[in-house]
Amino acid sequence: MKVIQELETRMHPDAIAGFRLVVAEARVTDSILLPERAMTRMLGQVQWILRRVGADGIRLTRAGHLPPAVVVAASAELDWDWPTGANRESNLLPLAELRAHLRAVGLLRVSKGMLLVTSRGRALAEAPRELWWHLARTIQISRNPAESDAVNLLLVLIARRGFDEAELFTQMLALGLETLGWVAPDGAQLSSHVAMALVAPKWRLLNQLGLFARTPNDYRHWTITPGGAAFARAALQTDVESRDYD
Repeated sequence: MKVIQELETRMHPDAIAGFRLVVAEARVTDSILLPERAMTRMLGQVQWILRRVGADGIRLTRAGHLPPAVVVAASAELDWDWPTGANRESNLLPLAELRAHLRAVGLLRVSKGMLLVTSRGRALAEAPRELWWHLARTIQISRNPAESDAVNLLLVLIARRGFDEAELFTQMLALGLETLGWVAPDGAQLSSHVAMALVAPKWRLLNQLGLFARTPNDYRHWTITPGGAAFARAALQTDVESRDYD
């Protein structure tokens, strides 16, 4: 079952017609025609990490973080849209979240204090088209079902490309989650702030992948790139069952 169909099975009946209209506007079933060179541009940080870990791996600190030298190199060589000068992974949140995600989707692993590339990671590191598709098919993986739903709804809005105001995105996310039966811990309706908190880590990851045009110091507008819309559609075309692995 595709992501869109699975969402519909749990949606309040009164919301399905409106949801289908948004899905149609998002052109979710369109073929993915993004050139490989455009995919490669979106993968700069992912390929950098996979190559940096390489065949020898990286010895993590006693606390399980990347060593300062690697963090400094990442900060100097790549644009993280984050304050510069960090030498600790905990101070470069997008790097820490990207590393964790690559581990969650089977490209990196940790063994005896070493960060290592998996066999899947080695196979995909220099295959940008296959790596791009792997990331799209696994982007919503989370141990939190509400986060997974929120990410899928966010992907629908990204594919639609109908507006760029961040507040509208989060309001629609909250409404979408409500139609799926999610409520705040106290039983109240989900606010746009709670909805944003659910997707914030994946939003930062999507930002690093180039789904949003970089607009320094302006987080009120999320301008979707053509590659971003293609990535969202690719993710939504995936079978839900194929995403369930550690």
